[in-house]
Amino acid sequence: MPQHTMKTDTMRSSSRCEDVVATLKREILLQQYVPGDVLPREEMLAQQFGVSRAMIREALGILKTQGYLESKRGKNGGTFVKNILESSAMGALFSDLVLMGKMKVDDLLSARLLIEPEATRLATLRASSMDLQQLTDLNEFVSNEKDRMKRVEHNIEFHILLGQLSGNPFYDISIRSFMTFTRMFTGMMDESLPYVHDDSAHMDILNAIAARNPQLAFEKMYVHVSGMKSAMGSQEKLIRDARLS
Repeated sequence: MPQHTMKTDTMRSSSRCEDVVATLKREILLQQYVPGDVLPREEMLAQQFGVSRAMIREALGILKTQGYLESKRGKNGGTFVKNILESSAMGALFSDLVLMGKMKVDDLLSARLLIEPEATRLATLRASSMDLQQLTDLNEFVSNEKDRMKRVEHNIEFHILLGQLSGNPFYDISIRSFMTFTRMFTGMMDESLPYVHDDSAHMDILNAIAARNPQLAFEKMYVHVSGMKSAMGSQEKLIRDARLS
């Protein structure tokens, strides 16, 4: 087959895949599919779009990478529409940029310092008694947990919940992304490096929220994130060098 014909076929195939991705994404954005819905099986989608199953699989893979879809295994498995607010794509991008030296941990934490205290202030105004109990439970898990990574996970859930309770989708997405990065950052850490999170700060934040004192909650979170900024920044070079060696 002539080379120019091969290139033309490749371009057509790429364009057709992009059409499938765009159509499915539009249906998700228009809420023809909502979070939790399962998409038709690959063979049905292939028939619907008039393309091969391989192309459908490629298109679904792209949408999974972008955070619109997720796969679940088992008896009730399939390809499901994901809540885009829960996408980890931006957090993964943050991690890659830090590893590449294109962004510093200090840059990321400076942005977090602008966002998370305000999100916490808003959460203080909105949190119900049930929300407070959930925050309390997360904090108690950390207090009673010896395993380092489990403590990290519970602390991450505490911050994510505050982002949700802010009622501001931008804050919610941003804090989830910060926490995705934090999870990756912590996973890169050698066990010999010190545990950088001040767990006791969560109790101070929780007490301020329970007292319905939004300004105090803002201040406590600001101090907490400032401490994280200093601690994580000091470990950035060690982790990047170890990761790239």
